[in-house]
Amino acid sequence: MKSQLVKSSVTAVLIAVASLVPFAQSANAATFKFQSGPLTNLDPAGATINGGFTAFPTKAGMYIQQCTEPVGSARPATCSDTIQLWVTPAGGPGTTSPTGQIAIKVASTIIGKGTTVDCTKTTCGLFFRFDHTAPMDTSEDTFMPISFRAGAAAVVLPADEITVTFNGKTLTRNVPLNLAYRAPAKVTATAKSGLPVTLTSLTADCSYANGVFTALKGTGQCALGHSTAGNATYAASVANYPFILTPGVQAVERMTKVIKVGKIKAMPAETNFGESIKYTSASKNCVVEVNMLSAKKSGTCRITASAAAKDGLWAALNQQFAVRVTK
Repeated sequence: MKSQLVKSSVTAVLIAVASLVPFAQSANAATFKFQSGPLTNLDPAGATINGGFTAFPTKAGMYIQQCTEPVGSARPATCSDTIQLWVTPAGGPGTTSPTGQIAIKVASTIIGKGTTVDCTKTTCGLFFRFDHTAPMDTSEDTFMPISFRAGAAAVVLPADEITVTFNGKTLTRNVPLNLAYRAPAKVTATAKSGLPVTLTSLTADCSYANGVFTALKGTGQCALGHSTAGNATYAASVANYPFILTPGVQAVERMTKVIKVGKIKAMPAETNFGESIKYTSASKNCVVEVNMLSAKKSGTCRITASAAAKDGLWAALNQQFAVRVTK
């Protein structure tokens, strides 16, 4: 998986240990260690930086992006829309393993959010940071400068502009949203280029089919990915949209609303997730036995419905209902 992370732009390459040079740690006391091949005098028409991790953080995965040099402790103002990797031990479509060799194709010209940067005139490099699972943690933020020799730059196409909506709300790459177990989640996607957009669930704990993204668990994380093939005007676009999974909300479906005095009605025996419901009455207008409601006198019958939680899937139910008792 990746968000603004282009798997097609990176390939695994075997690297001789003797050719690697160590990457110094940042002032943030980053815990990861990355070794790489040449970082200077790179070919402006296209170059590959070969490397690999000798130590990787345990808290979260990491993004590696080609960006402009950051100012002070701030994150870079411009990062390439396409030259980016998502490195995570969790695996999944589009991800890169931290235990394997890593090859990053860099460019002397990058385009990020509509801004074009000439990296022969502006200091650019590889920026390392935690991924979307720890978006506010800057402890691993580290910048590795790179430089290019004189020469003609390769043509760089702008990334396609993809709009992905989730229940009508526009999603932002790398910015997590909450998603409850089995909650309705309708997804749409359009591309400025007019190219078809392929949507995929990038993790096993969620599914995507027929425009609906569904959480299959109530804890953990998922990601929805989009991809386009690109054309002569736009570069291929690949991104992920992360979700933090939350317990499902149990509900009583088709609850009794009105009952006549002297009548008996069956209330739903199970929640929407199939959990058994326990009913209690707090009024003298009705009597509850198991899931059977017996009306005694006109007025309002107040009933509490409760159901147990299921760890990792849904939360407990504790809901009150007002049932109108008529003559």
